[in-house]
Amino acid sequence: MVFPAALLLLVLAAPPDAIAPAPSTSPAPPDPLAQLVGALARLPATTPVRARVEHRVTFTQGDEERTPPAGAATATVSSGPEGLRVAWSPSLLARAEAEERERLQNPDAFTPTRDAVGDLRTLGLDRALDAVPEMLRSLHDARVLEDGVETFEGRPTRVLLLQVKPAIASRDRKYVRDVEATARVWLDPDGVPLAADRRVLLKGRIFLIITFEIEQKELLRFRRSGDRLVVVRHESDSRSAGAGERRDRHAVTTLTLVE
Repeated sequence: MVFPAALLLLVLAAPPDAIAPAPSTSPAPPDPLAQLVGALARLPATTPVRARVEHRVTFTQGDEERTPPAGAATATVSSGPEGLRVAWSPSLLARAEAEERERLQNPDAFTPTRDAVGDLRTLGLDRALDAVPEMLRSLHDARVLEDGVETFEGRPTRVLLLQVKPAIASRDRKYVRDVEATARVWLDPDGVPLAADRRVLLKGRIFLIITFEIEQKELLRFRRSGDRLVVVRHESDSRSAGAGERRDRHAVTTLTLVE
């Protein structure tokens, strides 16, 4: 092929960066969050499930002279086409009622059983038996900080470190000055979560003179049951401090699947 002389002169006169390189054909690296969302989407929670729940919780407030005992409660939960069902034993409910009666005579009496039953909430149980919707909400507006490998239960496991964005109501947002929120998610070879931990710390000020801090830490352990992702252990610690007062809560919930 013979090029016209004028065209050859134009090509030779053009600076090197004026000639565009051939577009790259290498694929873009996979998005870790998209991969995680895709793995969760494969768990629609249609398989019926039944489990025994054990819940222990301790509340402390300020500089209480007496250490409150840990409350404990057990229940049987199931989820399937008919929805969520929770069964409490008659003996457990009787203990909670006895604690209520004792407070009529002694308003300072502890009520650990009543507190544990009240703390084991219906929505929390529903989310334990189907962990996917709650995890998807926690990934909203999240950002991957690290994508690496570390040892988990004796074997190399992929782990994502995320910066997450907690939902704060507009009426409260004006008081919050600092937010620290991170999460780690350990993944099995299929990209399904094995475990996760989350930490949220809020700092702020009300009326210029009252400062406060709210911190929440959670550690979750998952297990697959059919097409469900179940939280088989949930440990949480929360504290709030402000205006010279402090309140702490420590809770551990375990689920034992019943085949």
